Amino acid sequence: MTNVVFFDFFATLIFWTQPLRVTTRKIADRYQLRLDWSIYDEARAILTEAYEASKPTDDIRDTIFRQLDACCTFLRKLGVREHVDQIAWEVLQYEHALFSRNNATLYEDVLPTLDRLQQMNLRMGIISNWDTPLHAMVEELGLAPYFEVIVASHDQRVRSAKPDAAIFEYALNAVGVPAEEAVHVGDSFEADIMGAHAAGLRAILLDRDETQTGQWGETIQTLHALPDLLNAKRDL
Repeated sequence: MTNVVFFDFFATLIFWTQPLRVTTRKIADRYQLRLDWSIYDEARAILTEAYEASKPTDDIRDTIFRQLDACCTFLRKLGVREHVDQIAWEVLQYEHALFSRNNATLYEDVLPTLDRLQQMNLRMGIISNWDTPLHAMVEELGLAPYFEVIVASHDQRVRSAKPDAAIFEYALNAVGVPAEEAVHVGDSFEADIMGAHAAGLRAILLDRDETQTGQWGETIQTLHALPDLLNAKRDL
């Protein structure tokens, strides 16, 4: 029987409202910069690679300055030659979770789904690979009343990131529920689904853009489908 539902955070509950290309264009216009947009995708790939090289368990200070350096490389690739550090900080304010709370937006299916799960007397939590404190953003988005526990990989008490079993075990211990009574919902097949499954939780893949069709048996395209899926399992 399911007693607790855990959610991934980014791309499951929230997304960034303003894409990097839009952010960069606005900042470039403000500084009256002429950028080489023909190589934007190439420059973006350099930035993405640097972001992905950061481990969710890394020290926050190291992560921020590593990503600041990556932003500088990204901007220089596009042709920025002056005030690079200053402009990179502006980009980072939209791109890094520590600064970008105003850029975070809930998917439209989040609050209705959480309300329904509460009505079903299900307990809820968040398990996220997140390299900065997460509680403040959860509170600002109005989500805090729904979640008993918020587990982020940066937390020195956790020091584990999905798909490692330890981060799931930490969350289970925090709510006092065995793995067989827990569900984890997330958008990453490797981190969320394989990680949760290996830790003994029931795993449900959220495939919002339908790019992971056929990868996992229990897959939904919207959180609106989650309560009925959980109810169906309860009725078996």
